[in-house]
Amino acid sequence: MGVVTRARKKRKLEEEQEFVDDFISGLPDGVLGDIVTLLPTRDGARTQVLSSRWRHIWRSAPLNLDLQKPLRHTPARDFSRVLSSHPGPGRRFTIDMRYVLSRDSAPLELEAWLRCPAMDSLQELEFHLGRPFEFPPLLPASLRRFSCTLRVASFGACSFPDGNANALHLPLLNQLSLVSVRISETSLHALLAGCSVLESLLLEDTNGFPRVQIMSTSLRSIGVCSPWGDDRLTQLIIEDAPSLERLLIFGGREMDISVISAPRLHILGELQGRGQMLRFGATALQGSTVASLTTVVPSVRALALSHMTPCLDVAINLIKCFPLLEKLHVEITHDREENTSSDKYQEPIGTLDIRLRKIVLAYLNDREPDIEFAKFFVMNASMLESMTLEFIGSDAWIRRQRRLLQVEKRASKGARFDFVSRNRSFSLPRAKQVHEMLILDPFQRVRR
Repeated sequence: MGVVTRARKKRKLEEEQEFVDDFISGLPDGVLGDIVTLLPTRDGARTQVLSSRWRHIWRSAPLNLDLQKPLRHTPARDFSRVLSSHPGPGRRFTIDMRYVLSRDSAPLELEAWLRCPAMDSLQELEFHLGRPFEFPPLLPASLRRFSCTLRVASFGACSFPDGNANALHLPLLNQLSLVSVRISETSLHALLAGCSVLESLLLEDTNGFPRVQIMSTSLRSIGVCSPWGDDRLTQLIIEDAPSLERLLIFGGREMDISVISAPRLHILGELQGRGQMLRFGATALQGSTVASLTTVVPSVRALALSHMTPCLDVAINLIKCFPLLEKLHVEITHDREENTSSDKYQEPIGTLDIRLRKIVLAYLNDREPDIEFAKFFVMNASMLESMTLEFIGSDAWIRRQRRLLQVEKRASKGARFDFVSRNRSFSLPRAKQVHEMLILDPFQRVRR
């Protein structure tokens, strides 16, 4: 009897030790399901082999299906098999049909997949229907079944039906991306009107409407990139956006942008050195140049400029226009040789209240205009905390820059100066800049 008791105690101790070693398996099914749902598709499915405890979790957890570039050689029938083996509901479905073998039938295949029971109650959907169609296929009609559940959506390479009657109504949608889509101005306004809690919007290479007028109490972030060619976006009007915090303008053709009411706009850019016309009431900016300055814009804290010739007149006028500016990102171009150095500026620089804390200068070289431009901030930005100079050069170049900028005489004694190689940095993806509001500086560059 004593032997049996000792054996039972031993097994009990082993079971308890196994539970300690695999504490995560002791969590409730609902928690394990949330964990599996957040994993990539393949990893989530593989959890079934961990133990019998995990075997049913993947099929009972909300489906998280990411079918993008890594699966480019997977036949479409395999996708169908995954969907048929899962009872649902769906949480996230991401697919780029350019990497599915049956490209010619991509719209029909996507339509069939979206109607599967595994997609019931889908919350996040991202698809790209494929090649740059001259007349992209219509938006899948099955999307309407998710009108009461979708919270995140990205539609690519498709066209929207015209008219208010056919507009999608997505009352829970929080994030929306339209990429390489064709949509009329009427349909776009109807779509936005049907997204009553939308917080972030990306319009990238869209066609079919020359202008868009934004009236939204919920939008906090807008990103636009106007494509080349006819029938493109040329005019953006922020009519009434009381919650708007960031307006991001990506590379592309020039646009005419009017901000009538956006009192919380903190982040603005990239303004190009030429091309865009930006109006804040009676104040107008042509590219990065202040064309007329009637009123200041005190809400803007972060500003990005691209294709800018290093010119102190421009820099000083921008500081006047945005008097509370704290972060400045500048991509320098060398198309022209014009520059106004600090000692040539007509007004006393000492009267300027420069509140800049962070400055990033990209494509800097050791020409006199570039040095004078950077040196102006070194000598006058008394609240500066960091200054990053991106270059393509050698260690000797860095030593020369430090000497020319006279950083030891800087106005802000606590300022840090970083000299980095532009070859080792890249911008954040556009969708991340627009939709991830926790990224406080969407213009930051990531180091490899």
